Amino acid sequence: MKNTLNDKVAIITGATGGIGSKIAEELYNLGANIVLTGRKEASLNEIKNKLYQTDASKIGSVICFPIDLSNNNAAANLVTHTISEFGRINILVNNAAMLDAKLFLKTSTDFMNQMLQINFLAPMQLMQMSIPYMLRSKYGRIINITSLAYSMGDAGMSAYAATKGALTSLSKTVAAEYARREITINCIAPGLIETNALHKFPVLHREDLKKQIPANRYGRPEEIASLVGFLASQKASYINGQVIHVNGGLYR
Repeated sequence: MKNTLNDKVAIITGATGGIGSKIAEELYNLGANIVLTGRKEASLNEIKNKLYQTDASKIGSVICFPIDLSNNNAAANLVTHTISEFGRINILVNNAAMLDAKLFLKTSTDFMNQMLQINFLAPMQLMQMSIPYMLRSKYGRIINITSLAYSMGDAGMSAYAATKGALTSLSKTVAAEYARREITINCIAPGLIETNALHKFPVLHREDLKKQIPANRYGRPEEIASLVGFLASQKASYINGQVIHVNGGLYR
């Protein structure tokens, strides 16, 4: 699929994470212009420089836009900046997420609201603001990174699972609304992926879950990124409103 995304503009939230940085690399290698977002400007610039060093023949541009998605104005500012730089939006990857564990009886309204803002409301706002530009260019790909947690359930993950479940339901509904307009909206639900976020789980819990994975290993970030690259391409134009689980066969 070399250079299949030439001239396309892709926004990637949470680009400094293990999965986000690999998604940036994948889309850049496919020829897209990339907007990297995250809270740490230095980390964004580091990823940008790394992308430019991978292959001098690439024609895509990379810009960094530090944002905090807990801010209500973050989505609008990101879209405005992207349009001012490139004039269009073709691909949106909602990858940023707040991952934190609390037992249900200790889950406060404030905690849930914070989780909702980052995991659901910010992606929703970015979708709402990006779709009009996708309609103009007659090409839109929205890929929302959800989680196995929304369907499997796990102790201490009620807020996280609920917000990822809400994003999944939203994605399916909006996909039906714009299916005839050259816009697809799909979710990728990763299982246990070898990133820093994985280490937020207690060691014994991680090892217990690993034993339940038929593949007998954690997933790799590039395995998520390669699927994002495919879903963002024209080759995936008939895949819409789907939730694709990437988890080594882990189900309960």
